[in-house]
Amino acid sequence: METCPLAIVGVDENGDVRRWSRGAERIFGFSGAEVIGRPLPTLPPGGEDTLQDLVAAQLSGDFHQAIEVVQQRKDGNPVHLRLWISSIPGDGDREVLLIFEDITAHVRAKEERSDLLARESAARAQIKAERRFRELLEAAPDAILEVDHQGRIVLCNAVTEKIFGYKREDLLGHQVEMLLPDALRKVHSSYRAGYWARPLTRPMGSGLELFGQTKDGTQIPVEISLSPVKSDEGFRVTAIVRDVTERKRTDEQLRSIQRRYTEELTAKNRELALRNQEVESANRLKSEFLASMSHELRTPLHTIIGFCELLIEELEGPLNKKQERFLGHIHQDSNHLLELINDILDLSKIEAGRLELRPETFSVSAAVDEALATIRPRAAAKSIHLDNRAGGGEIRADPVRFKEILLNLLSNAVKFTREGGKVWIEQHREPHQVTISVSDTGIGIPPEEHQTIFDTFYQVGATTKGIREGTGLGLAITKRLVALHGGSISVESEPGRGSRFSFTLPLAIEEAGQPVRRARPRPLVLVVEDELPARELLVNFLEPNGYDTATASGADEAIEKARALLPDVITMDILMPGKSGLQALRKLRKLPETENIPIVVVSVMDEVQSALSLGASEFLTKPVTKETLLSAIRKYVKPRPPDRGHVLVVDDEPPCLQLAEEVLGAAGYIPLLAPSGAEALSVLQQQRVDAIVVDLMMPEMSGFELIFRLKAHVEWKDIPIVVLTGKQLSPADLELLRRETAAVFLKGSGWREQLVGQLRTLLGPNAAAGAMGDS
Repeated sequence: METCPLAIVGVDENGDVRRWSRGAERIFGFSGAEVIGRPLPTLPPGGEDTLQDLVAAQLSGDFHQAIEVVQQRKDGNPVHLRLWISSIPGDGDREVLLIFEDITAHVRAKEERSDLLARESAARAQIKAERRFRELLEAAPDAILEVDHQGRIVLCNAVTEKIFGYKREDLLGHQVEMLLPDALRKVHSSYRAGYWARPLTRPMGSGLELFGQTKDGTQIPVEISLSPVKSDEGFRVTAIVRDVTERKRTDEQLRSIQRRYTEELTAKNRELALRNQEVESANRLKSEFLASMSHELRTPLHTIIGFCELLIEELEGPLNKKQERFLGHIHQDSNHLLELINDILDLSKIEAGRLELRPETFSVSAAVDEALATIRPRAAAKSIHLDNRAGGGEIRADPVRFKEILLNLLSNAVKFTREGGKVWIEQHREPHQVTISVSDTGIGIPPEEHQTIFDTFYQVGATTKGIREGTGLGLAITKRLVALHGGSISVESEPGRGSRFSFTLPLAIEEAGQPVRRARPRPLVLVVEDELPARELLVNFLEPNGYDTATASGADEAIEKARALLPDVITMDILMPGKSGLQALRKLRKLPETENIPIVVVSVMDEVQSALSLGASEFLTKPVTKETLLSAIRKYVKPRPPDRGHVLVVDDEPPCLQLAEEVLGAAGYIPLLAPSGAEALSVLQQQRVDAIVVDLMMPEMSGFELIFRLKAHVEWKDIPIVVLTGKQLSPADLELLRRETAAVFLKGSGWREQLVGQLRTLLGPNAAAGAMGDS
């Protein structure tokens, strides 16, 4: 044990040292006198428990492989060791031998080798990166040069040779001024000095037209971006030069086209203005004619009918039978003529937009009884039974026009029903509208005439008397009156089986404590989807195509919003946290206010039968396309896009104009494009504009000058202005723009959503109607 080069240490079960070899003295630096009978002094802080565990395990008979440990020398330095543990058999005190081999040199050699490999790998990666950088440099579409502090070219790529016509060896080491026009070479050195005084990454000559000069002396328009670079040789500047010759040529062609278009547009606008004046004059004359017609025709008829009725009452003496018959003809024909005049005047008012509704809240049943009482004498003459099955409830509409609608439909029903037939009125109420039907057992209408019967002056055929009666205006007026109330009219009929005319009117009051759907400029779709991306996708399918949307992320929220909003359609996912879409579907179908709302299920789950059995109107399987979704929604409600907002975009860069046109068009706005401030002012003189998007960096007239001109003009000063620019703005610029504009966005990432969101805030969500051609 004393001659062994390894450290051999014996410890008892408490961890106190019992044996200490010469190898232990050499490795650890402690003598035997210093450690015998004491706890092992080489343990690192916190190592006592680990030693106790190893000793206890060995004494209990567990076998241990060699392990690597770190101990401390007497001088405090760490030592890396390989440790074997063995128990000493005997009947006395139990003892465990700890045998240590010093492997510090081996560990250090291993670490040095790992470090060397890491440095070698890093060097290879750097070489590879430099090679890749060189490849990218040569593959770049623009000329790239690196210039030192003295203005010498120290690096350039192949495109530099191609653009300027020099060989690379002719450029390296020479002054960068050799690539400039002769007139600018002398002053460029002062520009370089100014840049080095404040080296920033920025475009060169902002707002100016820059030119380079090729080897053969040709000047070419360029764009230059400058970036300072720190290298081992000191600061340098990297210049990226883009040849914009082709773009300038294209810009000039576009400006020429724009000028021609503007001239043509100006001429057409003049022509349109003349036509508008003619239309306004014609409308004014028509209104004057209607006013005159109303007075000149109704006044004499009023006296004719009045005096005829007085004579029929025999107030001035009895009449003979012949006189009674003559007066009856006069009275009947005068009333018929008055009805015809009223119909013509009403139709003219409707078409001219001069018929105003005066809505009131009234009882449907009472209004139906009144209409039936008016038509009852005609029905009694043919022994036709009239029945009011409309039931109770109230509606808000123009009571005079509502009665006119009923009388037109009842008159036709009696006119085309044989003696002894039936005519009845029914009512079906839904959460958002009421449907009123006038049915009869009359001669019926062929299917091919179901649409044409609503045309002006169209008569379906002979009545039950074998003759044509009426003017063919009743149904045309009825359809227009229903439309003015926001409803629609339809017919179900077959020859010999009677007819059923049904018209709808939107409810505008609350009944039995239930919310009522209000009239909307666009249909509302409630999108129920727990995943935000999927929810946003469906919203983006719907809103640009004529629908407003509300969203819910769970079943309970969906039920609450459906009851509060009464949407026109609901799209429902099945897989949602908590309550599933099927449970929400079952609940919505049980609620009286939501039981008739169409529900389109959009889900990855194959639950078609379950969904349809619970009342789903449609089942679409994800992923769903825009066309599929819109086609399903249109089965139940048609889109009604409002007028689209006109947004003027002013930018001298055609790609920027094209991009803005696509973004605004997709968002539902009508983009108007102007490549300069002067063109923008020309557009404003000819076209209504709701908002203006302006770039600041433009030749001839900058964006700042354009903004000042707009604010100084009495007709344009209130148009919202949004700045979209790539210019680096100073604090003074920002302060000025905050005062004069609605928002400032920088070209780059994220501006599209911000711009569209700002326009919706400024103009309102209904100013952006979807591009219906995409639907």
